[in-house]
Amino acid sequence: MPNLKYSRWKTITVAKDGTTSSEVDLEMPYRSLALVIPTIDSSTVTVSVATSTGGTFQALSYISLNDGDDDPAITSAATGAITVVFPVFGFQFFKVVCGSQQTTAAVTFYARGFN
Repeated sequence: MPNLKYSRWKTITVAKDGTTSSEVDLEMPYRSLALVIPTIDSSTVTVSVATSTGGTFQALSYISLNDGDDDPAITSAATGAITVVFPVFGFQFFKVVCGSQQTTAAVTFYARGFN
């Protein structure tokens, strides 16, 4: 694909009994984020974003074309083993957030930004 820009794959861990990863730096802003979700304890998965490293992380939402309301960029509760593309709208720094604790084991996600 001509002119496709993408980051290196990033390894992201949500600790056992945790819900949120450490900060991930894509090394430049990207429009979209491919997130490989491994098998997890049943949970929703979303990303929070910040404008700078060490910044304040906020839930990522977008305006629905159907009703004009803010909708979170979130997966349905499930046990994973899927890949999801999140529109990250030019953010470079993000965290993976699970809606419930991962009590079975630490979970490793993989992500790549792309334009």
